[in-house]
Amino acid sequence: MTTYNVYLSGQKKQIDADPNDTLSSLRQKLGNDANDYDFVYYNTFTKKKTILNDRGVESDQTISSATFPGNTLIMTVVQGQKTDLFGMKTDWMYDRHTGVQITLNQNDEVARQQNVGKFAPIMLTDIQPSNSSSSAFYQRAVICEKDSIIQFNISSWGAAGFGYSITSDKDTICDSLYITYGDQPNHQGFGSLWRYEGSNNTIQIESTQLLNIPTEDVIHYQKVTVKTWRVTSYQQDGKTFTSNTQAPLITAPLRTRMMTPFDGGTRFFSLAATMGGFDPGSPGGNTYVPGKDIETGAPGRGPESGQQFGSISDIQQDDPNNTVLGAVVFYFFVFKDHEAANRVINVLNAPNPNAIG
Repeated sequence: MTTYNVYLSGQKKQIDADPNDTLSSLRQKLGNDANDYDFVYYNTFTKKKTILNDRGVESDQTISSATFPGNTLIMTVVQGQKTDLFGMKTDWMYDRHTGVQITLNQNDEVARQQNVGKFAPIMLTDIQPSNSSSSAFYQRAVICEKDSIIQFNISSWGAAGFGYSITSDKDTICDSLYITYGDQPNHQGFGSLWRYEGSNNTIQIESTQLLNIPTEDVIHYQKVTVKTWRVTSYQQDGKTFTSNTQAPLITAPLRTRMMTPFDGGTRFFSLAATMGGFDPGSPGGNTYVPGKDIETGAPGRGPESGQQFGSISDIQQDDPNNTVLGAVVFYFFVFKDHEAANRVINVLNAPNPNAIG
């Protein structure tokens, strides 16, 4: 017999079972607690954690076929009012010529001290809910620990340089800051922002509840947009720098549709695939986040930053609202506590036998 840690949307239950027992027998041991949950398995073809959404298959599959390292089994909520999230972890979030990366601020001393022991933010793309009745679809999201002081790393193509803004519907981190190229125009550039443009405050991520944001306004603070645009001319130290070159054309790679994989000789599939219509497949991703472990978050003002800005003048630029190089839109979430962050990062997604969930 083996002791398994079965996580029902992050809630751990320990069950003793034989690895060769079926998933249906494990479901019976869990009883009514598992009624709203389906097993998650690792799809070796797509390299994603995927919902086994046909419970009829459970009688043919062993417990070992769905076990993650550390004798961990994951069950995700698929019914009722709640949902979990699946997404693809990424190092950068992109739209056209604009890239955004959210990291812990390691530049300001006060930020380094406050961030001690905190996990790095998780950036996700292509987010899908586990529960089909949920509307929790997000193209991109960033999940931080509460009180994390972050910085925005921004990459963009530029002519004489580029300008950028970081805003939500209700707040402005920066309205117009610039990365300039001097005598080397027309390339992809990079900049970092550690603070609010209009004050010396660092950028601190909090739960919207702690920020006392009314429920109806949460999305207007949680949703953040980063835009970049061309700078075509500016003056600095008495010299004018100019380039009116347009950004290069972006060519997107063709996407190849993946066929239904086989795993251990048994086909895992959605019943809808046999009905003759289009089936997008079960929700899946390389990262699984239980809904109970996160809550909505938003930027707020933290302690003072030491970042200083230079100055330029006579700026000629494209319209920052209507002629942009890219606009990366994402939503902030926070882990409910450090234990939840550890469970999501070290147990459910980067399983470590020594991690305690």
